[in-house]
Amino acid sequence: MTYTVTVWREGTDKRWTVRADDVDGAITDGRSLAEIDRNIREAIAVVLDMPRGAEDAMDIDLHVEVDKVADEIVRQARTARDAAKQAETLTARAARLLRRQGVSVRDTARIVGVTSGRVTQIEKKSERVA
Repeated sequence: MTYTVTVWREGTDKRWTVRADDVDGAITDGRSLAEIDRNIREAIAVVLDMPRGAEDAMDIDLHVEVDKVADEIVRQARTARDAAKQAETLTARAARLLRRQGVSVRDTARIVGVTSGRVTQIEKKSERVA
């Protein structure tokens, strides 16, 4: 199961506070995100009276809140990364389609805006998958 947790710092405090959004009473803190990840897993397991070791199988969806400006920049950065992944997928699909239609490697590269070496890599990866 995936547990959504919210993490924040208060004022100039160097510790993070973390709360499991859907598990009443599962709240803890820690000095680092790695520490609060371990701590919130344990807190959820204790509150829900789970068997020992259940925290290892939990999926944690971490939402970190710093301040409005930083949070918005982080959101935009994630959106940009998601768009870049989608662009990479679409570029590969376009390159494969063009090559199947007999367009040369160099022309395919120019059309999709990558190097001819990248087109060749895409083709080789497609061959391994097929």
